[in-house]
Formats: sequence, structure tokens, C-alpha cells
Amino acid sequence: MNRSTHRKLEAQELFEAGEASQAEASDTGQAEGFSRRVFLGGVGAAAAVAAAGLIGCAPAPAPAADAGADEDAATGGQADAAADAPVTTGPAATGGAPGFLTPPPVPADIAEVLDCDVLVVGVGLAGVAALREAAEAGKKVIGVEKQEAFGVVSMAGDFGVVGSQIQKDLGIEWAPKSVIVNQLQKDMTYRPNPVLFNYWYDHSGEDFDWLVEGAEFEVLPSTAANKATDLPNYIRPKCFPPLEGYDYRTEYFPYFHGTITTNPNMQWACENSLKVAQGLGAEVLFGTWGEQLITDGSGAVTGAYVHDKDGVYRQINAKSVVLATGDFGNNAEMRDYYVPWANEFVCFYTQMDPLGVPCNTGDGQLMGIWAGGEMELGPLAPMTHHMGGALGVNAFLQLNLEGKRFMNEDIPGQNIADQLSRQPGKGSWQIFDAKWPEQLLSQPTGHGYVNYFVPDDKMAEYETVLAGFGLGYTTNQMVEDAVTCKADTIEDLAAQMNLPADVVAAEIARYNELCAQGSDDDFGKDPRRLYPVAEAPFYACEFGSAGMLVVMGGLTTDLDLRVLDATGKPVPGLFATGNNMGGRFLVEYPVTVAGVSLGTALSFGRLAGRNAAA
Repeated sequence: MNRSTHRKLEAQELFEAGEASQAEASDTGQAEGFSRRVFLGGVGAAAAVAAAGLIGCAPAPAPAADAGADEDAATGGQADAAADAPVTTGPAATGGAPGFLTPPPVPADIAEVLDCDVLVVGVGLAGVAALREAAEAGKKVIGVEKQEAFGVVSMAGDFGVVGSQIQKDLGIEWAPKSVIVNQLQKDMTYRPNPVLFNYWYDHSGEDFDWLVEGAEFEVLPSTAANKATDLPNYIRPKCFPPLEGYDYRTEYFPYFHGTITTNPNMQWACENSLKVAQGLGAEVLFGTWGEQLITDGSGAVTGAYVHDKDGVYRQINAKSVVLATGDFGNNAEMRDYYVPWANEFVCFYTQMDPLGVPCNTGDGQLMGIWAGGEMELGPLAPMTHHMGGALGVNAFLQLNLEGKRFMNEDIPGQNIADQLSRQPGKGSWQIFDAKWPEQLLSQPTGHGYVNYFVPDDKMAEYETVLAGFGLGYTTNQMVEDAVTCKADTIEDLAAQMNLPADVVAAEIARYNELCAQGSDDDFGKDPRRLYPVAEAPFYACEFGSAGMLVVMGGLTTDLDLRVLDATGKPVPGLFATGNNMGGRFLVEYPVTVAGVSLGTALSFGRLAGRNAAA
């Protein structure tokens, strides 16, 4: 078995061990000055209330329901690139270097030679943005994509972009750049490059308008608004209008409102730009793996060797190459080496190559390394959102699998997953009582939270949002269907959870005491979210291990997205974007801005295409 086959089998085993979550539903909109059909539907006062998201992020060409994902849009990409190297599962015996650092041999038989100005390896969100931008610059552009047809992460639709015309028309105003960029940096212990986020803040809105210009879609005026047209594609704002009284300045983990979501997912928006690029002459070779880059005697990148599923090779000569193949979450060797602490998480990634293997196997990172590029300094940031239970990741009491309280529950799902990794059995129980409907409005807001209770007689007013993942809205029946345990006594609840009744009773008594005094002396939870567990019936939702969507981590680049070598000098002719570029997300993926992954992938994909064309 060669190393390429070995990797594919490992990736497939990881994929089959999990299940892909799906996203919500979608529309279309028109902003002033756009050559597209736009519709701003009206909505009643009740439907104008803000919503909080309940869905994570990821890929697939077929629509899901409403997309609420934060996942990076650079999906697909290129082949497993070490066909004849020895099989390894960790650092190689020689010098302790991992086996994946050994490049494959140069192919001996080339069936065809192609020439272009710009070669884009990987045509997902970031790749299609690079493809289109280079084509609009008048360059001859070729893209290679190992999927058999164009498709992006099916669960991905959240675009954390700032200042688009659509947002302006909806009345969305973001917090100041200094506030948001500094908070993102704090969330990631100030390891990423803040200048990259300044660029994102300044340009992502216009980049989003550019992405969807010319497409047909409806724009919903609020998260909870019902669709008003029969257009299949639509855009809704997320958690908008903001929860009344919410002030990010008072929050331990602030959430910044303004994200917009493409529904059913981002497929149609990316297809729109692909059609523009193809109309300008850009060519995309689907079912084609990028295997390794071609360099000249000076070390400059001059193209790439690519192949199809039958192993037929082409040589594509190019003046510049953009790597946009996505992450390496389904490459077991790279995970072992770069993010071993994330090996407890199954990577939920549904985009498959023609051989039935998940596409996110680190092909672009490997190609860049083999050509002299440097992988960025970690710790890298796996996207391990926990989406909670019947009431999302709301700040209700949490007990671990020994029945003990273990944290301040007022934290987002990404951070809940971190805490569960250190608990016995890597799981917990979320506990709340009969008063939950009246406690939602004081919960945190944002990605993964539930803030609005919809009575049975009001459900028709929320038909569109309730038909998907709720995005912060829920009903009695939705909660009843989703809770793991329900009981009239704490003793019965403990028995159903298979926890010691005396421990559970003591922990709840202590928690209720803290709630009564209005101060969490044990873990410091915000007093606004201290609600006693006192009125039957009592509910428990089991929190298991979170899934992993992608691993954030790529090649070191400069601000022009040129790939840098170990000395900090650019590798001539080589650019990286999306999850192939470094500097965006490190240590921890931040959820204070929903969709910042897609927003930055879009902006830096476009920038990479522009610079590669130049």
C-alpha cells in the first residue's frame, strides 16, 4: 500500500466515524446599485426580534436547510500528494521528521502540457474568489479541483463581513474596528496578525457584494422573518435585530452582531462568481488533483503537476500559483503532528473526491512546504464548536459525568468543547427547570444560543426560521423532542442521567444557594444568568464530544499573501489563501464574530487572485 492510499483510508475511517450536521434555509436580496434582483420582505413586529444561531459550519453541493456555519469556505482542492512515499503514521525514523514532509517523485509520464498566467489549486470559496479576480484582471486562468463538480461546504453560510450594501440596507452597524479586531486578538491570545483583520474589516463588505452581484436572491429583513418570495436562494441577517438590552461591553465573551447568512448555504453565491470567471475565459479542471509544484533553478514556482483519478498527469505551467485547497482535518498524519490535542474530535467534512475520500487532506499545505514554504508557527486552531442541547449552549447549570459542577457556564460552544476535553468521560449535562421559557431573554446571544420562545399559537409567524435550525428561536415541542431526560424530582433526574443522586442533589443545592445570593462565588458566572433549578419538571441535556469542522493552520505568508520560506523571504510566484494561509486563526477559533472564517476566506481569496494576477 503506498502512502497516498494509506492516507485515504485513514481519512475515510475518520469520516465514517462521524455524521455530518446540516444547515438551515435561504433567500435572495438586492442592494442598491446591484445588477441583481433584490427583495426586502416586510415583517410584523414579533418577527423583527433578533435571533441567535444554533448551527456550526462545513460543505456539500446539495442544499441543506438554513446555513449557519462559520466554516472556512475554501473546500475541495487537490490530491493526496505522496503517492510513492513510504507509509508512516507519525514522525519518520530519520531525524524524527514526519513522513509527510517527503515530496512525491516527479511524474515520469506527462500526457499534456497546459500554459496559463495564474493557476489556482483548489476551487472552493477562497479559490473561486481568486479565480474570478484574476480573470477580471484579464489573465489566462486555470483552476484545478479534485471534486468532480463544483461544491462548497454544505453547512457553511455565515459571512462575517463588514459594511456590505446589503447590511447597510438592513440597518446593520458593526462595532468599531478597533473593538472587534482587538477582541478577536484577545480570543486568540494575540497570536494572529492583526493587520490581516484590519484588512478584513475594511474590505469584506465590498467583497461580499462583489461575490453575489448578478445573482437572484431574496433578502430577509430580520432573522425571524418569513420568506416573501418563491426564490430558492436568500440572505438573512444572523441574530438581528440584536437582543434587546444586549451590550457586548458587559460580556465575558462579547458577540458582535452583523453577520449575514446565505441560504440554503453558500453554494449559489460561489457558483455565481464561478460563472463570472468562466464567462471571462477561466477554465476549471474538475476531478483533478494538484500533486506538487514545479520550481525552476532559482526556487521560483512555475506551475504544478496535476493528475486525475486514473493517475494521468498533466503539467500546468503558470507565472503564479495560488494555493486554496482548504484544511487538513482529514489527514491523520498532519493532525498527529500539528494538533494531537484535537485527535479526540471526528472531522465532519462532507466534500468528497472522486475516490470517495474527504477533500480536506492538507494538499495545499504540503505542496507549499515541498516547494520551500514554511508552515506557520502554532498552536493551530481546530474549529471544534459544541452546539449544545435542546437550549443550545445557553448558560444553564452544567454538571460533569461525576455529577459535579466544573465551570462558569457563561461561555460559547467552542470553549465548552475545550472544557469537556478535560472532564471525566469528556462529557457533561446541562440542567434547567420548568421556567426556561422566561429565562431565555437574559441568556447570552450569538452563535449557538437560544433566546426566543415561540408559543404554539405564534408559530405561523416564524415559519421560515422554525423550519430550519431555529437560529435562536424554539418552541415547547422542539425542546421536548431534544432533551435527553425529564423528571419531576431531582432524584429521578439523577437516576436517568446515571449519576449519584446525593452528589447531584448537593451540587444543585449549592448552585441554588449561589443563585439566591446573586453571586457565583465558585466560578464567577454573570449574575444575570444565575437561575435556580427549583421548579419541576426538571430537564437534562447530554453534552458529548464536539465535532471538528476544520483545522485552522496554513503556510506563513506576508501581507500580500506571498508564501514565505524559513528565512522569511517570499517563494517567488507562490500565493496562499483560505485555510492554506497562515496568520488568521491560532490557538482558538473565535466565535465572537460568526462567520469570520468565511468572511476572511472571501476577502483573502480575492486579494490573492489580485496579487497573483499582478
